Amino acid sequence: MLPAACLMLLLTLSAFGGGAQTGFVQVLSVDNYQKEVKAGESATYNWTLRNIDSGAELRIVVDASVSGRGWACSANQSEIMLAPDGLDMVMVTVTAPLESGSVESNLTVTLSIYQDAFLIEVTSVGAETVIIGAFASANKVLGGTFLEFDNPLPSPLDNEWGVFILDVVIWLAIAYLIAYLMNVVAWAFTRKTSSMLDDIILGIIRTPTLVLVFVYGVVHSMDALHMHIPTDLRSSIISIYGVVVVLVIFYLAYKLFKRILVYYGKIIAKKTASKIDDVLIPVVEKLGVVVIAFAAFAYALGALDVDLTMFVAGGVVISMVLAFAAQETISNFLSGIFLLLDRPFTEGDMIILSDGDWCEVRRIGMRTTRLYRYADASIVSMPNNSLVNEKIVRMTNVADPGRVDCNVGVAYGSDPSVVRETIMKAIGDNPHALLTDDNRQPIIIFQDMGDSALVFKVIMWINDRSKRIAARDKLVEEIYRKLNEAGIEIPFPQRVVYLKKDG
Repeated sequence: MLPAACLMLLLTLSAFGGGAQTGFVQVLSVDNYQKEVKAGESATYNWTLRNIDSGAELRIVVDASVSGRGWACSANQSEIMLAPDGLDMVMVTVTAPLESGSVESNLTVTLSIYQDAFLIEVTSVGAETVIIGAFASANKVLGGTFLEFDNPLPSPLDNEWGVFILDVVIWLAIAYLIAYLMNVVAWAFTRKTSSMLDDIILGIIRTPTLVLVFVYGVVHSMDALHMHIPTDLRSSIISIYGVVVVLVIFYLAYKLFKRILVYYGKIIAKKTASKIDDVLIPVVEKLGVVVIAFAAFAYALGALDVDLTMFVAGGVVISMVLAFAAQETISNFLSGIFLLLDRPFTEGDMIILSDGDWCEVRRIGMRTTRLYRYADASIVSMPNNSLVNEKIVRMTNVADPGRVDCNVGVAYGSDPSVVRETIMKAIGDNPHALLTDDNRQPIIIFQDMGDSALVFKVIMWINDRSKRIAARDKLVEEIYRKLNEAGIEIPFPQRVVYLKKDG
């Protein structure tokens, strides 16, 4: 079934324009036979052969040859046996010269067909290959560009050395011209604008642009000397050129990221009321530098033809180890982001921790949050993951007004209505009491008849949540004073002990 399908496919390809047919063998063209390669690289060409003589087995001898100085070729097999209606493939690899040699070459594949040891037919196919890119053979000044021209120098510089010298001089002139345009024309234009952005960008790209032009000019100029440069040195120069280009490009990326994105990000962050951008921008700055450096290192290794498979595999393993070892740090980092985004509290807020500590939030960091603890006037650093998973009471920056409460005990025999009236007078004299809101008037509850006193629960809303401690202090003080002025006794626990003497 599969050979029949392949046969139908090949017949279709042949019908649409590829191949030659002899009396015994059909040669099917299944490739592009005009290719471009760089110096020292290879191109492979394919042909499919089919025995159309259904009654005999054929032996085909393959002979591949290539024209052009310094070119080489090799076939995947030198002899093919084709059964009746059989199929096989010829693959020929053409390698371009890396040192002196011709820029173009023509491949010829000769197929000698034998039947029963007798040569019955000879046919041939061909392909064309051209060298492009760095170190292509050139004998023209600025060869390979639209400005190329013949070498005008007299003897003894009317050769490749003269081309090299003229190329270097012209590329230096081009670099100086670019520098002049940037220093004079571009700066004159940017000084007329009110924005500093164009000045910053021009200052960033000036030096890298000159470096790229200079390096490209040097490598391009060496094309003229390709036949005098050893293979190893040529490969090293091309690799170094690739590394320099990568480093210059990523240097540009780093400077643009640092001088523009981060710089203007910090300016915008200072103008916003939110604290999120103030914390995230330094983090993005550090991560961006690491990412750019890592990418530059990877691309530089790629330019040196270093296999990155082991680096990738090792990086995955190291990342897993670091993630396991630093899981607490990662948890705190992510919790810090949640605190900044979810905003259960902000810097300057007063909060109460689950253990009852009253604290003021001084700084929310990416790993820890710094709190000012009122109990001992000290700074406490709390891991962010603890604050995310802990019950936190927020006392400031809340839309609803705050409130304070206290219990008041008076002696048995006191009139509850007089006690309520006296406590209300104490609340009225409290400057922190909220008395203008009808829905939040003070509440006095006769809560309990205790062992030694009648207990009243006092609830008072306040007009400033941040003054909660001062409000409660003033409330208790005024209640005590008003009760004394009204002659209402404030009892304290008493015990009567009877001593019994035997006899």
